Amino acid sequence: MLHCRYLAGASSLALLAALGFAAPANAQDDASEVSEIVVTGSFIAGSPEDAAMPINVIGSDEMQKQGSPSTVDLLKAIPAVSGVLGEANQYAAAQSTGSGNVNLRGLGAERTLVLMNGRRMTISPGAIYVDTNMIPTAAIGRIEVLKDGAAATYGSDAVAGVVNFITRRNLSGLEVSGNYSAIPGSDGDYGVSAAYGWQGDNADILLSAGYRKRTQLPVTERDFAIRSFADNPQGGWSGFGNPGIYRSSATTDFTTTSTFVDPGCSAISGPLNAAGCQMQFIGFNNLIEDEDHYQLYGEINVDLTEKTKFHAEVLYAAHEVANEHSSPSYPPNNIPTSALTTKNQSGFYIPGSNPGLQALISSGQIGGTQAANATANGLLTTIAWRPIGVGGNDLFGGGAKHDRRYFDTYRVSAGLKGEFDFAGGIGWDAAVTYMDSNAEIATPDILVGKLQMALRGLGGDNCAGNTPGQNGCLWFNPFSSGVQQNVIDGRVNPNYNAATANSREVLDYIYGDYGYKLRSRMFTADLVFNGQLPIDFGAGQLAWAAGAQYRWNGVERQNNDQTNIAVSPCPDSSVLPGATCGAQNGPFSFFGALADYDLDQSVGAAFAEFQMPFTDTLTGTFAIRYEDYGGNIGSTTNPKIALKWQATDWLAFRASAGSTFRAPPTTQVANTVTTNLSYTTAAGGYRAFDLWGNPDLDPEKAKTLNLGVLFEQGDFRASLDYWAFDFEGPIKSESGSQILNKIFPNGPTGANNCGLAAYAALQSRISFAGDGSCSAGNINRIRHYFVNGPDIKTSGLDFSANYKQRDVFGGDMNFGVDLTYVLEYVVAETTIEGVVTAGETDYVGKMDYLGYGSQPQWKGSAFAEYNRGEHNVRWTVRYVDNMIDTRGGTSTFATNQAGRKIDAFVTNDISYRVFLPWETTLTAAVINVFDQDPGFARLDLSYDPFTANPLGRYYKLGITKKF
Repeated sequence: MLHCRYLAGASSLALLAALGFAAPANAQDDASEVSEIVVTGSFIAGSPEDAAMPINVIGSDEMQKQGSPSTVDLLKAIPAVSGVLGEANQYAAAQSTGSGNVNLRGLGAERTLVLMNGRRMTISPGAIYVDTNMIPTAAIGRIEVLKDGAAATYGSDAVAGVVNFITRRNLSGLEVSGNYSAIPGSDGDYGVSAAYGWQGDNADILLSAGYRKRTQLPVTERDFAIRSFADNPQGGWSGFGNPGIYRSSATTDFTTTSTFVDPGCSAISGPLNAAGCQMQFIGFNNLIEDEDHYQLYGEINVDLTEKTKFHAEVLYAAHEVANEHSSPSYPPNNIPTSALTTKNQSGFYIPGSNPGLQALISSGQIGGTQAANATANGLLTTIAWRPIGVGGNDLFGGGAKHDRRYFDTYRVSAGLKGEFDFAGGIGWDAAVTYMDSNAEIATPDILVGKLQMALRGLGGDNCAGNTPGQNGCLWFNPFSSGVQQNVIDGRVNPNYNAATANSREVLDYIYGDYGYKLRSRMFTADLVFNGQLPIDFGAGQLAWAAGAQYRWNGVERQNNDQTNIAVSPCPDSSVLPGATCGAQNGPFSFFGALADYDLDQSVGAAFAEFQMPFTDTLTGTFAIRYEDYGGNIGSTTNPKIALKWQATDWLAFRASAGSTFRAPPTTQVANTVTTNLSYTTAAGGYRAFDLWGNPDLDPEKAKTLNLGVLFEQGDFRASLDYWAFDFEGPIKSESGSQILNKIFPNGPTGANNCGLAAYAALQSRISFAGDGSCSAGNINRIRHYFVNGPDIKTSGLDFSANYKQRDVFGGDMNFGVDLTYVLEYVVAETTIEGVVTAGETDYVGKMDYLGYGSQPQWKGSAFAEYNRGEHNVRWTVRYVDNMIDTRGGTSTFATNQAGRKIDAFVTNDISYRVFLPWETTLTAAVINVFDQDPGFARLDLSYDPFTANPLGRYYKLGITKKF
């Protein structure tokens, strides 16, 4: 009976402390209740000591002693978790800034089921995982983590395990909390919350509200995050820069061209190499963005009769990133047609009369022949260029471009539970849950047609006639002549001409919002019966549970007119609304056009579970679940068996085995596309990766196994578990990097496989700009699909131990360790378009950028604490093992091996908690005492944001007062 007793023993405050809020003064009493009931992983309630499956229960007392970590840090610190979003999201996943997730076993966040009070939550709009930052922190009492597949209990998505956030109970009165983290380089993070509880004879109420603020931490505030090109060519450098590279010609038709380099490359940017004029854009970005998080929660429980209870809960949560910092502009992947350029060559055309070009020539930095050719015939852009670069973007205050992200969610869940009098008393639990999550995304991008018109002096909303620069018509200057200085490193441009600087009016004209609204909805109806059968082997009756579930999921995307391919399909659409074109890439220079969609999916399920105490020392559990998705996906049946043997008073063994199933999300089987910005070694910079759905996707399947031993003697407790997952056809996106690396195995300048018949289909996945020929310098867009990828086998060991030493100077000493060791993470051979793009690989101890993520072999923590009276102090050491970058065999490390080995990340935290008079609790902590920098990685931020932390040493203070 999943919810028969889920309200019992949950009066603590786990996640409130996890987000930096101190707990009430009676938290030590609440913590003792954590061990009474576990509701996760079974419809038959039991205690942690009885669990035949690996379940961790995290209470508020434990969270406080850890130093009240943030949600992200809490989830990241769990040894069984690998690869979590939430800190530096702009290079982790599209539109994810402000969101968080949890990724058990490093199998992908979409394979960890997140529950609230045992009920499902909908996925974040535009994503395939639940946003853990929507959890109502002030209302949470404890967290239960099941580190084992649970499809037999919960169905699809519970592949790697389950994380269940359970609300607090028994709160009486008002509790107000506040916290502040002093982070060097930022204004710090802070939060406030309030929770009110009322306890009646037959009813109780819980209300909570919370606000959390994160303030921006610029990349420039951390020396390790911004490095020279020689140190880290992948550290936010791009050959598609501004100042940039152009083509000049002695003829008006540009049949033969020569390279024209903006002299600002050496003055305020650079270095200049074969890939282009290198521009370091990472200085415009933030390690942490300004974020605002809001949460409201209400819950009521009523005893309608002696045996019938009513429960209802309502949640509203939102978070906003109003100004996510990114590069001042993106390198164009889309170019105007000859109708706008007046040339039959690819690229944007800049006439010789452009004032910015004339100022550049007048500076004397351009050779005589090139100056004459540029004046007479103008210039064409190359792929090694972007419109705005090191001078910053004055439309957004003179620095970074600002993107906007807003998410909110509404959730209501209500149910009745009770017991029938017949058949020895059959319990029942009926509930419905509805959740509606919405997002608004706006990413400013330059419109192709408007940029081309402005380059010709015909820009501006008030432009009248065809005379460049007259009658309201505006010029856009793409050259360094209009750039006063490099706004990141301060280098001053000696050839700056203020008269040619771009006005905000022309910038506003060429920019549009690549914008859309996303919606994700879910409805579930659950019915569970439970009881006992008169089958008894002498140790107790057979317990059973059975029931059914109906789930409906819906996802939508509504694009604005400029983003919608049905309205604006062509490069010229922003200035020629009726334009037609063969390649419908849309009107934006970087991002591709999108189609609206409105998709849904219904699932019916039936399940049963049996628990039998065969003897006083041996208990077995069997569960089975049937789910029907209909259509091409079909149905599945997943069983699971678990055993617990208490061999002696101090030694026990447990085992579980089962099968899991995950259906493809509706967006991944629909003919829809999402464009992501990703770094390509082959091109030497960022390019557009267009990810398409695949209607031929099959469900993924996996077999799971867990074998464990538990030891308890006096004040010492320990457990050791072996776990294994064997995947068949896991759903994933093809690797665009593998496609590029197969065609260009030796980087931008080395020998390639262009034109080879064996690679023809693979080469067709790449769109080339310039003259359209297959070359690294012409790489424009990469097309890849969701597929059933190569099989995966992963296994490892979990170890946990705790020991209490009593009566030490009038107090108690506690010691603990929690470790995960991954034995294997083997991915079978990968093929794309019939070409082997990767052989069988064991990713343990490796960082596979844009592939299988970060997979440290060792991850763990150890602590020592002293507790005396009202005082508690704890020292915690956290360890994430070193990793090897899988790109070591490519041109990424051909001449520079630095960063190929990513050093282990070891941090030390010290925290203090004191229970003060007047029901007040104070917490203080120093996080990362020795100010350890994360290990150097050849990534944009020069560290791995999935496993490490960019904050350095910082200080936390929290206080809670109960009234």
